[in-house]
Amino acid sequence: MNQRHNKGIKVLMVLGIIIATVAAILEYYPTINTVQWIPYETAFQKARQENKLIYVDVYAEWCDPCKLMDKTTFVNDTVLTLLHNNFIATRINIDDEQIGAKVKEKFNIPAMPTSLILNADTLEVNRMVGYVRSYRFIAWLKEAR
Repeated sequence: MNQRHNKGIKVLMVLGIIIATVAAILEYYPTINTVQWIPYETAFQKARQENKLIYVDVYAEWCDPCKLMDKTTFVNDTVLTLLHNNFIATRINIDDEQIGAKVKEKFNIPAMPTSLILNADTLEVNRMVGYVRSYRFIAWLKEAR
């Protein structure tokens, strides 16, 4: 019985190491399918040219819900297709002293992440604050277009 117990512990340890290794790989390697972010400075001109709304992702490097959206919501195929086909997507780091500070003040950004939909004249069409799961984000994007 003691040998069976030791063997079971060894198997659990090996499984734990495998799971930890896979989790580390998934954490540190970038995802292949991601949003094609356009620089904020050129997004409005491109939106006018293509007659599209602008999706603005307001995030921060230290923001865990922002990182979660990068790993889940912004890799969803439907989200990627909707953003690519119907919006000009840009993102703003709220801690950027130039653009981030201006966006925070102009749009009264309360928390990260904040998702904004703007028209080409920089008027706000809609917003969502906080982490948003893919299915809810998809419905929100479809409603806005």
